[in-house]
Amino acid sequence: MRDAAASEGMVVVMVGVRSRRVAAVVLAVCGLAVSLVGCAPSVPSGGQPTVSASATFAAGDEAGDVMDADAPRGWTVIPRDPDPGMDYLASEDGSRGFTAASIRATRIPPNVLFEAVGSSDEPGMYNLDQFAMGWRREIEYHGDRREISEVQKRVIGGSEARGYSYVETAGKNGDMYYEVWLVGRHDGLWRITLTSAPGQTSLPDGLADEFLDSITWTTPATAPTASASSS
Repeated sequence: MRDAAASEGMVVVMVGVRSRRVAAVVLAVCGLAVSLVGCAPSVPSGGQPTVSASATFAAGDEAGDVMDADAPRGWTVIPRDPDPGMDYLASEDGSRGFTAASIRATRIPPNVLFEAVGSSDEPGMYNLDQFAMGWRREIEYHGDRREISEVQKRVIGGSEARGYSYVETAGKNGDMYYEVWLVGRHDGLWRITLTSAPGQTSLPDGLADEFLDSITWTTPATAPTASASSS
């Protein structure tokens, strides 16, 4: 089983992803081939999307939306990293590393998803649950981690999300808690990672839900064309 997981990881790394951090994310989530069946979050009369037992998503827009959220009180939202592998970053001490509790998000664009998993009968359709299962396989087989568990399925920013948590035990500053969410959207697969401070094995009560509930995505305004600006 370890050999099979490692082989799958090698295939992902070899797709030619430019950003190393994007490559690492794809390696983490693409352990399984996707099953392509169309569905989307349903919206009941109350107005809030319900969580599907199995979720797929259509990803075809290469231009990514901009993610925004309410960072925990006292935290610093760090300006967007010019490296396309980081789309959101906030930390308790204002650093970019893992010296304190932090929240970071990465978007894997549709072209990278396609290169990682190949074609299908329905191009552009991906199974979120299969991505989540593949990611869990990777963390189970590689690295020093314990208490790996599934977090209750939910909707983030109007899109289906799947999450897992675990405690990383190989850190130089002691154990660290990770909670990772995968969100399937029209502009690709988003990975949102919440981490505790070094030496802690949990997040403050309510921090994850409050942050995830506040997430929104907006489409950047397009610059006017030359003809439009001159009219």
